[in-house]
Amino acid sequence: MENNKTHHLNDYQKKQFTKLAQKAIDQKDGPFDWDNYQTVSIDVYKMKNLHEYALIYRIKPCIRTDNHIINNTIVLTLKHRSLDKYKQFTINKYSSDFSNVFTSSK
Repeated sequence: MENNKTHHLNDYQKKQFTKLAQKAIDQKDGPFDWDNYQTVSIDVYKMKNLHEYALIYRIKPCIRTDNHIINNTIVLTLKHRSLDKYKQFTINKYSSDFSNVFTSSK
């Protein structure tokens, strides 16, 4: 639906999928202050199951670093068809550089 080659989402839909990704990351690894991160890209793929999407959300810290990009991959199912209810979803699969950092530092 949305990646660097395909652009089928409008700005509102991209914003809602970004909120979904952030909410999922907060549930698994957060909470985070999202004002401290800048979105690099969000790729959205429609999966086979009803209301199921794969999100690849790339962000970087606003503070100066070595341009470290944090990759997050989330497969989720929306509980409603409408993106207005973006807080209601189920995470099916989750992988994040945040998890990798937190796991390796323990």
